[in-house]
Amino acid sequence: MNRKAKITNILNENFNLYSCFVSDVSESHKGHSGYIKGEETHFEIVIISNDFENKNRLERHKMVNDCLKDEFEASLHSITCNLMTVTESKKN
Repeated sequence: MNRKAKITNILNENFNLYSCFVSDVSESHKGHSGYIKGEETHFEIVIISNDFENKNRLERHKMVNDCLKDEFEASLHSITCNLMTVTESKKN
């Protein structure tokens, strides 16, 4: 299973998702720190979930990072997240 699918599965198992989009952006980081040719090292993640209700931005990111701890201990280098509740997503 590739890392994108694995991350998507981990998020599905840990959050009550309204929507989730995971994008591998590793190639756009070629030459940067943490880039490993042929590896999925950098991702952009958008999650819409009411699990983020009453959580500030830092708490939301910690929730996601905690779920992906094993991936970070492997070769995952960075994620960029846009995390919002259903209500917040409808305002955008």
